[in-house]
Amino acid sequence: MLQRNTDDPLYIQLADQIIDDIQRGIYAVDVKVPSVRLLAKRNGVSISTVTQAYARLEDQGWISARPQSGFYVRSNRVVESSKMPALALQDTPRSVTKAEFINQMLSQLNSNARMNFGTAVADPSWMPQRAMQTHIQKVSRFQTTAVLDYLFAPGLEALRSHIAVRMRDANVSCHADDITITHGCSEALSLCLGAVTSPGDLIAVESPCYYGFLQIANMLGLKVIEIPTDPQQGVSLDALTLALEQWPIKAILIITRYSNPLGCCIPLQQQKRLVRLAKQHNVPIVEDDIYGEIGIPVARDSGPNNTVLKSHDTDGMVLYCSSFSKTMAAGLRVGWCLPGKWYKNVLERQTFTSFSAASLSQHAVLSYLQNGHYDKHLRQFRNRSVVSLQRFIDAIRAYFPPQTCVTEPQGGFILWVALPVGVSAMDLHYAALAHSIAVVPGDIFSNSDHFSNYLRINTAIPWTPDVDAAIKCLADLVKEQMQ
Repeated sequence: MLQRNTDDPLYIQLADQIIDDIQRGIYAVDVKVPSVRLLAKRNGVSISTVTQAYARLEDQGWISARPQSGFYVRSNRVVESSKMPALALQDTPRSVTKAEFINQMLSQLNSNARMNFGTAVADPSWMPQRAMQTHIQKVSRFQTTAVLDYLFAPGLEALRSHIAVRMRDANVSCHADDITITHGCSEALSLCLGAVTSPGDLIAVESPCYYGFLQIANMLGLKVIEIPTDPQQGVSLDALTLALEQWPIKAILIITRYSNPLGCCIPLQQQKRLVRLAKQHNVPIVEDDIYGEIGIPVARDSGPNNTVLKSHDTDGMVLYCSSFSKTMAAGLRVGWCLPGKWYKNVLERQTFTSFSAASLSQHAVLSYLQNGHYDKHLRQFRNRSVVSLQRFIDAIRAYFPPQTCVTEPQGGFILWVALPVGVSAMDLHYAALAHSIAVVPGDIFSNSDHFSNYLRINTAIPWTPDVDAAIKCLADLVKEQMQ
């Protein structure tokens, strides 16, 4: 039944209800879903509400319209559970043992590979390079003194004010004085995690998790416990609850929107439950939202999922971190954080380490944002991401062995691929390098050995015959291992 006294609009509830029916097999592939009028009458809602719900489902790829016939379930969105990568089993706390291995693996990604599917950075052609060049030249010429002088924490005030306005898109109400500009998202995460923990403490992370989390934990002398995470629903809150009750966890480090490497987005109600759970156990959450602005649109003319954990935080217990690195320019290293009740601690830590992000970078980013073209660029970026993700998914399903499973991300531009049992992603990594193709094995996304047959692939690359040939080459190398 639709609930009229909740935060979720009726059309979203209705769309989610139909998605659940499709996944449970009530509406099979190529089966017609109820007409707009029939569904409106059945649920006691307006035709406009049903039209919005169907538009949302159509944009997400669950249904498609057939002229003078109605809406039908699309085949490429019916995901069998056997086709999705499985959850990892929960482990006990342990020190990070793979930091050196991760660093070694990353250094190999900087080799001169003809095709680089390893680094999670969009192709330069996807970025506003010419516009950024213009604004760098502009501020260098007309604000020479400012861009060559120190900028101490918390960073350029006008830029912080602009970010505060943009945070409203994530339903976060904040002030420029709540924000600290950082040297990319990595520094933001390190500063925030360092502010809420001490060496020897235990933190909870997703499994699989972004390998940078393991590197930061190792640098800070922290132990980690990995919480099983679903490719569609995000971290298991039941498993996290058990971990919080059993272990002295001091912080939760998590990506809410479009996680790396799974690409999942924690649903709204799950987000609220997670914040309540953390508050109940008095455990701060360090939230990484670096992919937050590149979600797949969920309804016509809309942007990505617009809620984050910080938007449900009323006590300053969520330390929010993000960056422009994935959408604007990775090399400028401009990130930011909202440290909540640990603002002063984070500010002091930054003041005595990096001061702040580079002055030139901050002024250039501000100039670009003030020009008003960033949102147009984001729309183009999202559209490219949707098309590219699907092309890579289709190619993997066409070329790789049928036992291969691949995620269908809700945003970002990363795929998590489960290779057939017995195939070593590490061996595949080295074999691919011999063919001048760079990929990242799943081993570096966990402190355990659960993902030795997994692979992360970056899809933010223009599709060309060479890309198609490289995917086919990877598939052939997997088949060779199986033989």
